[in-house]
Amino acid sequence: MENPRLRAGVEALPVDVQGQTMVLLRDQLGYCDDSLVLSPAAAQLLMYMDGSSSLRDLQAHFMRQTGQLIYLEQLQEIAAKLDEHLFLDNERFQRRVIEEEKRFREDPVRRMTHAGKSYPAEAVVLTQELTSYFVSETGGPGTPRTGGHSEPLLGLMAPHIDIGAGGTCYAHAYKALCESSAPRTWVILGTSHFPLENFFAVTCKDFETPLGTVCHDQQCAEALLQRSPRDLRLGEYQHRREHTVEFQALFLALCQPSAQIVPMLCCFSAEEWEAQQGYIDEIAAILGELSATCGYSVGLLASVDLAHIGPRYGDRFRPHAGTVREHLEADRELLASLEECNGAAFMGRLGREHNRRRICGLPPLYLLAKALEGRARGTVLHHTHTVVDQQQSFVTFASMAFHEIREN
Repeated sequence: MENPRLRAGVEALPVDVQGQTMVLLRDQLGYCDDSLVLSPAAAQLLMYMDGSSSLRDLQAHFMRQTGQLIYLEQLQEIAAKLDEHLFLDNERFQRRVIEEEKRFREDPVRRMTHAGKSYPAEAVVLTQELTSYFVSETGGPGTPRTGGHSEPLLGLMAPHIDIGAGGTCYAHAYKALCESSAPRTWVILGTSHFPLENFFAVTCKDFETPLGTVCHDQQCAEALLQRSPRDLRLGEYQHRREHTVEFQALFLALCQPSAQIVPMLCCFSAEEWEAQQGYIDEIAAILGELSATCGYSVGLLASVDLAHIGPRYGDRFRPHAGTVREHLEADRELLASLEECNGAAFMGRLGREHNRRRICGLPPLYLLAKALEGRARGTVLHHTHTVVDQQQSFVTFASMAFHEIREN
């Protein structure tokens, strides 16, 4: 407590509290469900909480920043609040990490984390909400046709944005699933919002949803784990909080309840891809061969968003309608590469941009394209955006279906 160190995974967001701008701290890793609100001046001190500054050092920093004195007792109170919320990297936090990871490893089911927050926890209400996104009168793709499912579906791309914002786009993806010959098992390539050791993390757990449990495919998961040149379970705990697989499990429970899944989080940068392309391409090849390895159909489902633009994501400008058009157009060039399942072209485009548009789904999309190269062709089903704050920051996203290429 004398030299507080802020831990990784604490997110700071500006919030309005009775007309005054404050800073809300929340835990992205899920060790603490409660948030903490600080004044902007107090929040500025967090950047100095790296374990090298004492409370008296922080007192001096505060004086230089604001010209005002903060009492040592006030700093002790701030540090105590941070510790209470498990926001400090100390012995108390490390004990919680060990306890939570042990509990997660021993549970055969990945418990739903976002029910009651991002979507309804009641099965009837959730079903009504999810099915409402298919209604054509409100922009949905319409109710899926039944029967005549002959065209093999090898891959699917769906957003992972909040379901309330992207529900229609999800519906376009899952209508295509319902109207195709869908695989028995889906490897869900979820975007991890935190770094992963070895870039990928597989969990062999069933996924709990309000609509029932979505079972994992043990045989397929073991085939992937055994063939991988690196341990893909080192980062497994990241599945506990990450929503990008959980949201797809909801729609699978609704649209293909018999499907099994292999949940796999992915995270690497364009620079890491350049340095480790051989390893990443080996994982893509293993994914592409899973159907032959397992003896039954295995599809790839990429849970991704695209561009993240505006002050919320670090830009110094306020987006306008022209900004949205510009980035939707830039998206279409990426989507064209994905339609051809051309991973190299996809990464080449991002490299030329230096990923300045913050494409959130880079790793899953590259894996999907590389694994399906020469075997499938993609079709864009829906492409749109949503505004996420009062400063007009926005996220773009799309859905695609990848069907088997048939020789004439």
